[in-house]
Amino acid sequence: MATKCWKLPQGIDYQRASATFEVTYNSDGELLRVVTVDYQPVRKAGEEFAISAQQALMECASKTAVKSRTIRVVMRFTATQSNGPLIMKRPLR
Repeated sequence: MATKCWKLPQGIDYQRASATFEVTYNSDGELLRVVTVDYQPVRKAGEEFAISAQQALMECASKTAVKSRTIRVVMRFTATQSNGPLIMKRPLR
């Protein structure tokens, strides 16, 4: 949905970030409003992350099959760590 339009803000090195929104659609499936509920990290970088995610929702999720309801949308980013050690939660054996 909105991930096609989403561009991370330039100049900020994110390791992990997330933003949670309540997105409301009318009876025709048109976007009425996007409310930011929460974002992490709670500092300027997180705020910029949330603003970019909110803009993507407004640009690319303005029309949907969802009608007359409010849905919760969580957008997350985790940086890939190609040179770090492999961390496993359970042993293979």
